[in-house]
Amino acid sequence: MVTLKYILTTLAVLLVTLQITDAAPAKIRKRGLNTSAPLASDIDGAHLLLVNDVDSQTGKNAFLLLSKPRGYYDGMSACDSMGDGGYIYISGTAGASNLVTLLNNNAPAQAEVSAFSQFWVYNGVPGVISNCLAVNKKTGKTDWIPCSTQLPTVCFNSVMRRVLLFEDTSRQVKVNTPVGQIQGWRDQNAFRFLGIPYAEPPVGNLRFAAPVAKAPFTSTWDGLRYKGICPQTAQSAGFIPLILSYLENGASEMEDCLNLNVYTPSLKGTGQAPLPVMVYLHGGGFTTYVTSSSNELRVVFGPNV
Repeated sequence: MVTLKYILTTLAVLLVTLQITDAAPAKIRKRGLNTSAPLASDIDGAHLLLVNDVDSQTGKNAFLLLSKPRGYYDGMSACDSMGDGGYIYISGTAGASNLVTLLNNNAPAQAEVSAFSQFWVYNGVPGVISNCLAVNKKTGKTDWIPCSTQLPTVCFNSVMRRVLLFEDTSRQVKVNTPVGQIQGWRDQNAFRFLGIPYAEPPVGNLRFAAPVAKAPFTSTWDGLRYKGICPQTAQSAGFIPLILSYLENGASEMEDCLNLNVYTPSLKGTGQAPLPVMVYLHGGGFTTYVTSSSNELRVVFGPNV
């Protein structure tokens, strides 16, 4: 029977093998807000397409679908603004086969793209042929059609999947909310907006008082990293605190801990119905466990919420 002691011991051996130090969490979180990050409302529909079997050992083809109809060159520019280029479609490959399947069967994006049978993909010979390249989701074949045709666009989704010891927050995006602008990022599997406060910090006169609604942000909120976690009861020395710091994803203990994290496979287009929301409340009896240690990917790419 696998016990907690066995798991912690195994993790301790792993950390020693990789020569990880207390400073390591900071090394993967140095990237700040990108001032040129696109606004989600300007992209007007961005969806991560992925066949996710929740098995990190299997290779996966991932795509970024921009559902707003655009001409070819505007579509390629929108891909660039999201940090990736137009997808290079090669018929007969596993990637091409997966893309066709996902264009036909991807719940979050279907409302926006169900009326389209063609999608822009990268034109390998720009300027040589007057028309531009689109893939047909019904046949899996490509066609050269007028570049001014208004179609959704398929982009590469080349960023790596976030794992415990590595994350690439370079693909950033901003969203406007009733309390202000929030800037997050995406990896292969999800758009992430982290550490969003849902109440004023319970400190000073608000300590042990009823929660107070969060005042609007005065600047763009940094949603790239997990924020404070509520004080925990844990050992103060040895391998266990080091292991826990990794499981907490570098978040620090503090009283200002009333925040939540939002993960989604889809930033919906203007006028489109939003996705259902699943709220996860972690256990631990107010002494252990934190929001930053949950496995959100099982939720985001399970029921598509």
